[in-house]
This record gives sequence, structure tokens and C-alpha cells, in this order.
Amino acid sequence: MPVVSYPVLRSILEHIEANCRFSLSGRCPEISRVEKNIPLRVKQILLSDNSFSINDIKYKAFFEVPRMRIIYTLLPISMPKHPLTLRIYDFNTKLFVERKFSRNYGIEGALRKVMEYFLGGRSNIHVQQVTVFDNGETVQYLFGLSNLKVSVLDYSHFDVPIFHPLVESSPLKEIHFSVSHPSDFENPLVRTAETILITDYYYEEPENWLETHRNLPNKEVIIRTDDHGFTDISILELIEYWRETRRVIGSSFSIFKPYGDSIEKFMENVKERFQGTYVELKATNTKTFFNINAVSIKVDSESKIVVYGGKTDYWPEGISKVVIKVIAVGSSAEIQEEETEPLEEPKIVPRMHLNYNAIVTFLLTLLIAYFFCLVLEHFYPSFFPTSIFLCMQID
Repeated sequence: MPVVSYPVLRSILEHIEANCRFSLSGRCPEISRVEKNIPLRVKQILLSDNSFSINDIKYKAFFEVPRMRIIYTLLPISMPKHPLTLRIYDFNTKLFVERKFSRNYGIEGALRKVMEYFLGGRSNIHVQQVTVFDNGETVQYLFGLSNLKVSVLDYSHFDVPIFHPLVESSPLKEIHFSVSHPSDFENPLVRTAETILITDYYYEEPENWLETHRNLPNKEVIIRTDDHGFTDISILELIEYWRETRRVIGSSFSIFKPYGDSIEKFMENVKERFQGTYVELKATNTKTFFNINAVSIKVDSESKIVVYGGKTDYWPEGISKVVIKVIAVGSSAEIQEEETEPLEEPKIVPRMHLNYNAIVTFLLTLLIAYFFCLVLEHFYPSFFPTSIFLCMQID
């Protein structure tokens, strides 16, 4: 059998699913020696109080509770010390395996060891999304393990600064969080993120809503709660501020209106105040909207503001959503106005010559790797993550 060169091995490993890659590394010393120097791509990491998940595999540490726990608590008998249990669970196959360890580790120490085994010592980890549940104590176990590049950080009920050691190396594409105080918007993690999604507010200062939100530097701001301090008047003032300051093209701000508010009346107020024009949406993400109304507001010769909204399908009946977006004048990608605008002259783009041999080779490499994993899973089910603890050296 011909020896696989390092460049080919690197191309294959980088695009293999993370847990499958861990299994290959644990079983093959040759792969293990080079695997951690190759970028690791992870779709999602979930962090909870006593567990964490990498893609579809969950790793949990716990002390088993005896079945006769009630009897032990009623009788003057000391409860036996049960060993620490590590469980790995595959959400796809519904299979799991457990391994016992010394109680001396404790849940915290065991989870840290497992996380170090899989993620520690790597030069480059790309994570599409990190989601934190419960108290999120396990997030601290990631600090300093590797160079972690996170695109989306999703969490609630925590102070933003705790996450600085995790994502300080690069700006976030998105951050989902609950606001406990207006100062949260001054945090560098929030201000440098391309998109911020606010899931809740834990303070009430309605007189400061506009002042707090109008100068946010993020390209997209999404408020995914109807419990906020924005009234129709404050939203109109926000639109006015955006028009005066000429926000950058592509900026958007979306917000849910309180239950029962009339979206039609609001859009009529927008049209009258800004001398806008009703327009028809042509191509935008309207899958969650019904009965959409849209108004176009002129800003300058280069940009305009489009305000649109309607009823939503994933909130209680009566909840509406309003979107404020800055687009380029003459753009037909977002809306089709009632008054037809002149079309721009088509631009001639030089045709690029593609290296079809390189593309075919790369696709075949990925296909071979995919079928290789399928064969292993079919003929050697114990090879896959449900037995990965067998090759872990924790104690």
C-alpha cells in the first residue's frame, strides 16, 4: 500500500469530522504525531455545568446516585463512596459508554482532563459556534488550551468579561447575550462583533434606550425579545438619527414590537414623518414574516433606509417585527420600488481560468475520507466515539 504524503494527509484530516478525527488519532500513532498541528474544524461546542459536547458527542462527568439513596438517608449507615463516572453519548446513534475513575479527580478535574485530551496543545481550532448553558463553569476549562477561533458565541445569564480569554484573539462574527446593564454595550467583545443578538434585558431604564442603542458600531443589531424600552417614538427617533449620521451601507437594526401594536399604523407614521415611499420587497429573508409593509427613505445620493415589518410565525399571535436597513441607491437585490429605477450598465468581469484538476482531486480526497469513515463505522462500530475512552490516558 503506498504511503500517504503529509500534504495529502493534512488535506484529509482537516476536513474530517472532529470526533472521527479523535478516534483516528487515538488508534493510529502515525496520525497522532502530526494531527494536533493540523487545523481542527468544529461545528459546535456546547458547555454546561458538568458536561460539554463537541458536535454530536456529549462528554459528561458525574457521581452515580445509588438506587437505595432514600434508605441511606433514613438509616444511620454511611453512604458508600461511588467512583466518578465519565460518560460519552452519541446523539446520532443513541449509544453511550461509561468509564470509572477515582473520586479524587472530582467532576471539575475530570472534565478538564477530558477537554485537554481532545482540544489541548492544538495550534489552530476553528469553532463555528460556542454555546454556553446553565452556569457555564466549564467555559474556563477552554482558557489557554489552544488557539481557539470562534465565529459565534451564544450565552445568557453571564457577565461578558468572563469570555475575554476565550475569544480575545479575533473579533466575533456574532454574539448572543442578555444585557444586565447598559455598560455591557461598551465591552470590546460586544463592540467588535459584526452582529449582536440581544435575548433579554435585566434592567429598566427606558429614558436611556435610544442613547444606549443608536451609536452601536455593529453592522447588525437584533433584539429578540418584546420586553424592551423601545416605543414607536423611540424607533422613529432611531431612524432619524441613522438618516442624519448616514450609517454605513449594510447596517441593520431589527426589533420586536409589543403585543397588539399595529404594524400598519407604525409604517404609515414612518412614511409621513420621513416623506418616504411604499415599496415592495423583492428578495430578502422574509420566511418569518406575514403581510409585510415596507417604506423607502432617501438619505443621500448613495444610500437610502428601508424600513419593513410584519407579523412573525415563531412568536405569539400579534407580535410584529420591524427591520431598519441601509442599502445602496439603485440596489435591486433587496427591494423593488414602485417607481422603476434605471438599470445600471452591465459590468464585464474577466473570466477566471479554473484549475479543474486541482478541484477534482480535492473533491475525490474528501469523498474517499467520507467513505473511509462510513466503512469503519459499519464494520468496526467500536472504533467510533462510543469507545474513545478506551484509548484515553487520564489517570
